[in-house]
Amino acid sequence: MWWSDAEWAALIDPEACGMCADAHLDENAHSVLVVSTSTAHVRLVRNQAHPGYCVVILREHLTDMTDLGPAARAAFWSDVQRTGSAVASVFCPRKVDYLVMGHRMPHLHCHVFPQHDQDDPLRNVDISDGPVVLATGELEEWARRLRAAWSSVG
Repeated sequence: MWWSDAEWAALIDPEACGMCADAHLDENAHSVLVVSTSTAHVRLVRNQAHPGYCVVILREHLTDMTDLGPAARAAFWSDVQRTGSAVASVFCPRKVDYLVMGHRMPHLHCHVFPQHDQDDPLRNVDISDGPVVLATGELEEWARRLRAAWSSVG
């Protein structure tokens, strides 16, 4: 059963949105900041069960892709594509998947989810695989490499 009206109202409230609160921070409980654009924050997820897994979070609190106008939609997808290109250049996955869901965290964001040789291509994608938590220094080094790749793929 879907969220009740009260539960959904609480989830979509920008004042209570966890992504609004911490997507811009250098570090939060879930990820580290790779780069911010005028449209989005690109974050390297702490759970690196799929090396290079990032999230692109829209700066503005909107809950659905249909809420974006044409220019903002193009800018958001450009950031998503550029993130995928950076991930591909640093981590050399077999495929990069792009997931936009938001029914549990209704703030528009896209999971940039690399698939590697060891991943089963017939298994459904599961963003909760793992966890594989890297040491802080290693995670920051991966973020540094992604920043460098972001600059070169732009």
